Formats: sequence, structure tokens, C-alpha cells
Amino acid sequence: MKKNNYFEALLYLLRVIVYADGVFDEDESNAIQEICNLEDISESYYKDFYERVKNLSEKEMYLKGIDYVQKCSREEQIKVYVWLYKMAEVDGTIHVKEVRFLLYSFRQADIEFEEVEEVAKNSPKLKRG
Repeated sequence: MKKNNYFEALLYLLRVIVYADGVFDEDESNAIQEICNLEDISESYYKDFYERVKNLSEKEMYLKGIDYVQKCSREEQIKVYVWLYKMAEVDGTIHVKEVRFLLYSFRQADIEFEEVEEVAKNSPKLKRG
């Protein structure tokens, strides 16, 4: 299956953020499915991705995600971080590790939080259980 840099960046970093607080709950699983639907990431693409990454460490996923983000256009990079920002809110609380992850990731991509926040205001809200 042909890899898409935007999809890969998004999926790798979503996996990192959902495990940042040590819990991957049903709301987060549903939110990933919702993001995949909104971004036209097929079920087969997601399943292929899942099989490829299931044995990777958090660090390996983060590094691969950042590598793919750097291959994306500026607009795609901001979209990745908008989804991560929204995902951090899905379980009702933002864990300190999620905040650190977001801020460090923004710095790596040379993206300002305000840019992400502005785009996030006009993006679909993720449903919570």
C-alpha cells in the first residue's frame, strides 16, 4: 500500500498522544476513527498502518511521525497539529505529558501554538462519549 506523508504523520503522532497519559480509552479510539473518516483515511490503510507499528516504541513512533511531518506541506503540518490538539481534549482532561508532547512537537516543526489554535477554532469538533 502506497504511503501518504500526511496520513503517516497524523497516524503516528495520534498514537503517541493517545498513549501519552498511559490510557487508550474508547473515546480516544472513536475519535481516531472519526478523524480517519473526516480525512478519508480508509479502513484498510489504517489496518495496514496498525500492523506496521504495533511493536514500535513510543520514541520510534514519535521520531517516525516527526519525520513524516517534515515531509508535509505547511498546511498539512498545521492540520496534523490541529488534530493532535483536539485529540488531547477528547478524554476531558489534558495530561501534562500531552502538553509537553504538543509543545515540543510544535517546536520541532517550527509551528506556533497560536496558528494551531486559530485553525482549530474552524475545524470540526470531535465527539466524546
